[in-house]
Amino acid sequence: MTRPTPPAPSSQTPGEGGTAAAPTVLILGASRLQVPMIRRAREMGMRTIAVDLDPTAPGAELADEFHVVSTNDIPGVVELARSKRVDGVTTVGTDMPVRSIAAAAEQLGLVGPSTRTARICTDKAEMAQAFAEAGLPHPRFETVSSLEQAEQAVASIGLPCILKPLDSSGSRGVIQLDDASGLPAAFDYAASSSRSGQILVEELLVGPEISCEALAVDGHCHLLAITDKATTGAPHFIETGHTQPAPLEAATKQAVRDLVARTLTAMGVTDGPAHVEIILTATGPRLVELGARMAGDFVSSHLVPLSTGVDFIGLVLAQACGLAIEPPAPEPRAGAIRFLKARAGTLRAISGVERARALPGVQEVIILAEPGQALTGLHSSLDRLGVIIARGSDHDEAARICQAAHDLITVEVQP
Repeated sequence: MTRPTPPAPSSQTPGEGGTAAAPTVLILGASRLQVPMIRRAREMGMRTIAVDLDPTAPGAELADEFHVVSTNDIPGVVELARSKRVDGVTTVGTDMPVRSIAAAAEQLGLVGPSTRTARICTDKAEMAQAFAEAGLPHPRFETVSSLEQAEQAVASIGLPCILKPLDSSGSRGVIQLDDASGLPAAFDYAASSSRSGQILVEELLVGPEISCEALAVDGHCHLLAITDKATTGAPHFIETGHTQPAPLEAATKQAVRDLVARTLTAMGVTDGPAHVEIILTATGPRLVELGARMAGDFVSSHLVPLSTGVDFIGLVLAQACGLAIEPPAPEPRAGAIRFLKARAGTLRAISGVERARALPGVQEVIILAEPGQALTGLHSSLDRLGVIIARGSDHDEAARICQAAHDLITVEVQP
């Protein structure tokens, strides 16, 4: 983890007020997931520069300055950061740009993950190997690049197992294999989402799935929220909802807290956000994946502040720009997210949105698809059609309100 010389302490809220020159922050990505970060940076008085390969990305018009640069173009990002003399580089909800952030931090002396940490968090094989070397609980695994190697890996690990591309995210290319006869199709499915052509064959962990949102400050892990995740289950495990806080017994919660802290320390996450995915197995919590970034799926941008009162994005922005921040102190609140989905076909209409928005406790209903759009069914997080965000007095109430709003919305699809 790269850290500059810390600034002198200030009584001002980081990035707000004071007489110092406003920090300039380079935000990688300008999609819907990064829009809340661009907006929050501007609210904090920061000068915002955003990059995205899509010139029509919704955040392009919100940033003070926008450049058509791929978030994965490491030399391009570093050169832009250098030429604009930015104070920080960051993102939310996307994995591979973490490599660009690490390179900029290392070459320009900014806050950010080390290049080693960035590689571990964006390559599932390196991640699994690093977990193993650190003695962290994780699934058994093998890396393969051919069907023949996959056959050998499946024979060694056993069925059922999971196949996933090494360098993808958002559940793209993830599939559960229950029968060896289905391996060729499963291998092709995983390989279709792999840039490198390499596949991870992994032991299937059984138990509830949770995710943890954390912020490392000066080498100390601060766990902000534990998320109860709902998925489609096998074979693709697409996330369909999130609720915070996850209803865990005290001993389980402490075991999760300890595992997250050990993981961040072992993987070198000393300053910055982290997203940790865990399965609560019968023998205790076991790691699935680690991201050295804020979660996507509207979790970091919407759900964490709703359920904890913590300005997660604001803290990450301030920290990225080298400003001193106070360790976050989460409050006991609750919130939930549910996603809209539909079968394959052509989207005709989405109705009932205003009724859902009017339901007490509902904070936002965001539609992600348009009439006339071709739908392929639910194969990855990109296939979801909208999101409902709600708050409640506790986990169950937040989940109930969010589901009630979800059920008021009708998605009409033509064959």
